Amino acid sequence: MSDPVAAVRESIRQILQTQHAGWRDIVTGLSADALNWKPGDETNSIAVLISHALDAERFLLATSVDAEIDRDRDAKFQVNASSAGELLALIDQTESDGNGYLDALTAERLGQEITRTTRSHTGSWWLLHSIEHSCEHLGQAALTKQMWEQRQT
Repeated sequence: MSDPVAAVRESIRQILQTQHAGWRDIVTGLSADALNWKPGDETNSIAVLISHALDAERFLLATSVDAEIDRDRDAKFQVNASSAGELLALIDQTESDGNGYLDALTAERLGQEITRTTRSHTGSWWLLHSIEHSCEHLGQAALTKQMWEQRQT
């Protein structure tokens, strides 16, 4: 691919699709009890981890192309999922939204300083942070699922 921005766009898209597949694998087949279970008082459920991570992903991708979106970060830590289907739909919607932001990615945006609240970084930083942040919570959710499954045996 001769266009470096297109190469970045497609690489990010592929990485996020892989992460979304990981989220789908975690939630598929889990009951509402499993999705909302917390291993301890200061921990988060799988539903909260997914809700927060995907909300942050959407925000970070939008920010990387200097698009402003409405966001209630705190509400994502209060989520209770009624089913795996609810979270699977959220993953699908986030992937669709993210593809739209990636389609708007330009070389100018990658190098542009973009400020949100008290943080200012280049578009490329916001873009890369979207992957880093989601990956961290994907690992936490996988561990939470393992802990749930171990306590069921």
